[in-house]
Amino acid sequence: MIIVAVVFEFVPGGFDQIKDEILDAVNNSRKEPGVQIYDWAIDITNENRATIFEVWNSQKDLDEHFTYPYMDVLVSALGEASMRGDIKNYSADIYEVSGKRDMGFVLPEAK
Repeated sequence: MIIVAVVFEFVPGGFDQIKDEILDAVNNSRKEPGVQIYDWAIDITNENRATIFEVWNSQKDLDEHFTYPYMDVLVSALGEASMRGDIKNYSADIYEVSGKRDMGFVLPEAK
């Protein structure tokens, strides 16, 4: 299992410049074989910080993810945003995980 964690720090309004490309990539990526989770999230304490969280069955599935045309569009849009100065900084990390287990957390039910 492969986990990808990417964090972008955008300038104000920078995320909105490429939001359409992001939405297209999210909607399509979630349909790919081998994907368990593919999410972009805006930090609730900082509207200019976005996190990508992905879980893939294998490195092969992640590698194939970057062969789809919508990923070419997204990567190009991110590159252009970076060159325009819309992205202040980012980090991208891949974690190789041997397995997963349920956390065992249970919310109380409504009465």
